Amino acid sequence: MKQHSGRLLLTLCFLSFSMTVLSCGKARHKMHVVTNGSEDATKAQTDRVYPTYNADSADTKDNQNRFKEHLQIELTNDVKDLYTYGDFMAIDYSVLMSFSCDQSTIDRIIEQNGLQLSTENNMRAISFPGKFRWWKQEEIDQLIPYRAGEEDEFWQYLWYNPATRQAFYEEFSM
Repeated sequence: MKQHSGRLLLTLCFLSFSMTVLSCGKARHKMHVVTNGSEDATKAQTDRVYPTYNADSADTKDNQNRFKEHLQIELTNDVKDLYTYGDFMAIDYSVLMSFSCDQSTIDRIIEQNGLQLSTENNMRAISFPGKFRWWKQEEIDQLIPYRAGEEDEFWQYLWYNPATRQAFYEEFSM
């Protein structure tokens, strides 16, 4: 009888230990799911109040979100090397973007935002010499921009070089 009760006790201990390990694994997995979900929800809420712009990394999720937000079109597969920068520290703001794309994407941006080809020859972008390697001021100065906006409110400018498929976008308030 003692031999059977020893085996029974050993079996019960083993089963108890196994159940504890398995339930801890499930609990740990559930904790990770809940934690990751709350981190995603927190990031989404924070991004609405303080949007993130990645001037040092191309094609990030934040940059893709800013593209859709500012240009009011869906991101397509032809949009590559997307960099964004936003400055909201003063009463006015400025947003810069650089990306490569097809002419069809430029056409959709122009139509969606009501941009018109500028008739003025001296339409220069805000100059950020050397601050960003992707903001090519010399190239921008050679292009005629599309623009829209109202005095004392905000302005949008879009430059596009069809030969290089390079686009530069600037939005600012005054």
